[in-house]
Amino acid sequence: MTTIALLGGGGVSLPARALAATPTAVSLPGTFDSTIGCSGDWQPACAQAQLTLQADGRWKTSLDLPAGSYSYKVAVNGGWTENYGAGGAPGGANLAMTVPTGGEQVTFVYDPDTHVVTDDSAMPVVTAVGDYQSALGCGATWSPSCATTTMTDPAGTGVYTYTTTAIPAGNWNTKATLGQSWTTNYGAGGAANGSNIPFTVPADGATTTFSYNAATHLTTVVSGNGPTAPLDTLGALYTATATTFRIWSPDSADVTVGIGGTSYPMTPTTLSGYTSVYQAVVTGNLLDQTYQFAVNGVAVPDPYAQMVNPGTTQGVVVDTAAVAPSSGSWAPRPALVNREDAVVYELSTHDFTIDPSSGVDPAKRGKFLGLVQTGTTDGGVSTGIDHLKQLGVTAVQLMPSFDFGSTVPNWGYDPVDYNVPEEQYSQFTAPEDRIREFKDMVNAFHQNGIRVIMDVVYNHTYTKSVFGNITGKYYTPTDLSGTGDSIDDGNPMVSRMIQDSLEHWVRDYDVDGFRFDLVGVHYYANVLGWADYLQTSYPDRDLMMYGEPWNGGASDPNEAQKVRYGTVPALAPVHFGVFNGVYRDAIRGGTDDNVMAYMGGSGNASAIAFGLTGSPTDTDSTATLSDLWSPAFADRPEQTMNYVSIHDNLNLYDKITYSGGSGGATGTAGRIDRFAVGTILASQGIPVIAEGDEFLRSKVVNGDYTTAMNSYNAPDAVNAIHWGDMITNANIVGYYRDAIALRKATASLRLTTWSAVKNQMTTQINGSVVTAMISSNPAAPTSYDTVVVTNPTGSPYTVTLPAGTWTKVLDSNGATATGDTSCDAQAVTVFTRN
Repeated sequence: MTTIALLGGGGVSLPARALAATPTAVSLPGTFDSTIGCSGDWQPACAQAQLTLQADGRWKTSLDLPAGSYSYKVAVNGGWTENYGAGGAPGGANLAMTVPTGGEQVTFVYDPDTHVVTDDSAMPVVTAVGDYQSALGCGATWSPSCATTTMTDPAGTGVYTYTTTAIPAGNWNTKATLGQSWTTNYGAGGAANGSNIPFTVPADGATTTFSYNAATHLTTVVSGNGPTAPLDTLGALYTATATTFRIWSPDSADVTVGIGGTSYPMTPTTLSGYTSVYQAVVTGNLLDQTYQFAVNGVAVPDPYAQMVNPGTTQGVVVDTAAVAPSSGSWAPRPALVNREDAVVYELSTHDFTIDPSSGVDPAKRGKFLGLVQTGTTDGGVSTGIDHLKQLGVTAVQLMPSFDFGSTVPNWGYDPVDYNVPEEQYSQFTAPEDRIREFKDMVNAFHQNGIRVIMDVVYNHTYTKSVFGNITGKYYTPTDLSGTGDSIDDGNPMVSRMIQDSLEHWVRDYDVDGFRFDLVGVHYYANVLGWADYLQTSYPDRDLMMYGEPWNGGASDPNEAQKVRYGTVPALAPVHFGVFNGVYRDAIRGGTDDNVMAYMGGSGNASAIAFGLTGSPTDTDSTATLSDLWSPAFADRPEQTMNYVSIHDNLNLYDKITYSGGSGGATGTAGRIDRFAVGTILASQGIPVIAEGDEFLRSKVVNGDYTTAMNSYNAPDAVNAIHWGDMITNANIVGYYRDAIALRKATASLRLTTWSAVKNQMTTQINGSVVTAMISSNPAAPTSYDTVVVTNPTGSPYTVTLPAGTWTKVLDSNGATATGDTSCDAQAVTVFTRN
């Protein structure tokens, strides 16, 4: 037994498997130990057999092993007392592996959550082949047998890389081969036997990195773009001696850029991956100078601008990548072993701290740095980022923080400049200060153990005038977003703009993922491509990407090609998920009506049982579904974002009171709130919590529910977070803390595969009560160690638990530690096996 103290509640006894002590050492005793320098085989204390703890929480090592067949296990803390075998089973069967002729480097990865250890010995040797290989010492070009260009995966991410500085400047081509032969090879777009992948090395000695994604077969090449060099895309590419200006203009050759009072004609240029690009190179150090593109004599914005002169179409020449955070470097990224480990908290930069009760310094209220000011309180209770840490969330989902067209207070779902931090959230005016400010915010979140996910709106712009004077090809013929100006990523250059923008935020601002507004406007093949590129090019990031699988209510002639529930399985290899609106509605009822569903005591218990399992597909397949709106859409639990409240529509407490719930935190309304969020926190998938729900935030002022239903531009009296509610409704805050802590401590609530859900979990329905029994051990899938009961009725329910000794660890009030089997009315109750 291991006892932990859950915030807001008492000590809770959990089984050792659910919360094992953090190991001080992890090793690989096996039949290969003597070949790596140990005194013999099966030596758990051997120094050469030790794994190293990584920033992501996993333990990893790479061993050079000769050809042969081997057996091994994983041992914890240098001895045999705690060891794991096949499937992560305690004391389980030996794992077997075979190293091919010639030997190879084998990477081992141990997940301390599931206790599963994997190796890549079965993966054929991956080679970057191309017309450059002879320059690297290979005997010939296009040689899959040349060991020099072997790609490796020492981090165990599934992405194999090779980096060199020896390829001369010039234009080259590459592909990826497997097994040191041409039998299996992949080219452009990850296509088997596909076309060559062209790339350019800008100068002798430039660093060139090849990356191959084993899941999608995509190969990417990045050359010369060091961490402080601009990406070779469009826009204004700065160096101290000259700036290169580029813009896409498919309809007109009359393209100029004006800077320093001079207009420079732009001429066509060839750039791999782009078409109809016009370019001008202007000499001199132009840092911080404004520039103005014009097409047909009409001033137009730079869609790739990294800084702008607010309120104009002028860009500002900057070098975003070269601006370091104030600390001088990036802080370590918070560990994320599996994406299902995440607990996401949505917030508005403005709303979160604008009220004086936030305790944030006046100059920082409603600003980027206000989000990360520590030591703030209201009535002696922590607010702001300190509150988030105490709550236990692992990531914040920032509502739009790029440059938008509206004036705050407004949530900003009207983009103007996709690559520029919003100036209304800044304390500064100097370009570098504004860039550094956003980086400091991201860094501070990371230093406090919280990842940063950006809410991005690539489905439309503020108005069509944003890009329309460049070319109408940016927009769809018929609006799909409900705004009148939806973006057409069906045009390859528009799709490339979106990918480049995403990379800009990942590479230059160190963000950890994206929430896509109305991702249903976009083609799922493009979303797959964007995510594939980012996951392959930045494999150490464990990026989270997800969105809304619907559009703005429009009829789409290309419906089957867009992101819908039915196309989500195809996105599983690139870890892309969607908001589970079906499950949301099953729990709370309609978004703005006055009828509660399951949380109010009615509704469909079968839909709740299915949602608890993570809404899995019928078969383990990434094939698209014939039913585009099938609720069985997740090929992996990470693909369902579970929520009962978000910025749109009535938030959770307002929905409850609008539907007749009353009594505040200690009454029926508070009980229903806890029941609803407890359900998503006990479900397979990734939970998302809306700001303030944890202390019954209300946006209803003087009984005005209509404004609360659509408060995107409402005044601060409506939208601002009032931190005094946290004191008034402290018992609700405590429940959220306890439920989050329990989720983080209980592996069975965070299964990571389709097969785990199908094999290790079962549900039962008794009337409207749902019971889910879960095993965290794939080697013993029916030896259930966790039971979740959702009881929407007005009476307690007595559950029959599997044989064994069990402890109730969560009830209607939060953490508990009792041995009874009673389940509170309108509550989620969780039991764990001792």
